[in-house]
Amino acid sequence: MTLIHVGAGLIWLLILVYGILGAIDFGSSFWRWYFNRRGEWNAEAIARNYVSPTWELINAFLILIPVTLVGLFPGAVFAYGTVLLVPATLLLALIALRGAYWQFGYASAHRQSQTILVVGITGLILPGVFSTLLPLSQGGFVNVMDGVSRLRTLYFFMSPAVYLYTVFGITLALYVAALFLSRYAYLGRQFSVYARYRRQALWTGPVSLIAGVAAVTVRVPGSLNMAARMMHWWPILAASLASFAVSYGALWWAGRFGKTDKGLRFLNISLVFTLVQLTTAHFAYGLAHAVYWLYPYVTFANSVSNPIMFRATLLVLGVGMLILTPGFLWFRHLFITDRDYVSGRSTTGSQ
Repeated sequence: MTLIHVGAGLIWLLILVYGILGAIDFGSSFWRWYFNRRGEWNAEAIARNYVSPTWELINAFLILIPVTLVGLFPGAVFAYGTVLLVPATLLLALIALRGAYWQFGYASAHRQSQTILVVGITGLILPGVFSTLLPLSQGGFVNVMDGVSRLRTLYFFMSPAVYLYTVFGITLALYVAALFLSRYAYLGRQFSVYARYRRQALWTGPVSLIAGVAAVTVRVPGSLNMAARMMHWWPILAASLASFAVSYGALWWAGRFGKTDKGLRFLNISLVFTLVQLTTAHFAYGLAHAVYWLYPYVTFANSVSNPIMFRATLLVLGVGMLILTPGFLWFRHLFITDRDYVSGRSTTGSQ
């Protein structure tokens, strides 16, 4: 393994972390709108309690990925600069719209229903749009003319593979968020709310798994054969499927123990094995995708920065993470694991 592979692995790790945090954030925004529409204020408040302090932090984390990519693999940034003109513009517009309405929601108590609607719908759409970057990177949608990469826009938006990845991204975000919020509600002793989110997780989990398998299986002409390449890493895939089985089984069993601490232990097992499942699947996909950033034009080797810039970027990232980690842990203690925060604000009603 070379230093180039370490850098690529670091970027893939950052994408994994943002993917999980973003899924919980976006999915929670949608569930907040969903339960607000149904008049289930406690369920809506649980989602609000999580999203309110976290959405800006998660958006800030998103900036770290392109900054790292610029420092380590600027050639990939150059290639994607034109390819992502349409998808990236859509992403930025949705993120800006969501952020603007969140800020308006903090600044004024008026038009709360519009704020909840916009934040909820954008939270539903964004994971799907992010997921369309995966089939694009696998090839088949890009032509290179005179050294410039160009997206075959019409072909891209008419491809079934793109929409399968979109469904996968949306259902995965709903599943991870519902699972997380069910534990969040249980931690706050909001057992009726916990039961509602658990029911949502029970049906979105299998749907996301089926959508993910279907998305990887459908191949675009001229693209990587991801299904065949991932089978080379079948032990990791087997571990991923086994982790999902354990996670889903623990979630199902948690419902048999009601308000007891044993139910919380099963929820913890379910959440931990879901993270294991996502991590193993993510790296199996990444290993199958290597060594391409954009197949077949951009590889790790032909897009890497000069050695001095590469090492400097790795050093700065390492030092930065050492400095920021205590702050992340403190944030987690204040807003994620603190029972008083969850239970103290979960019955405030509709706002």
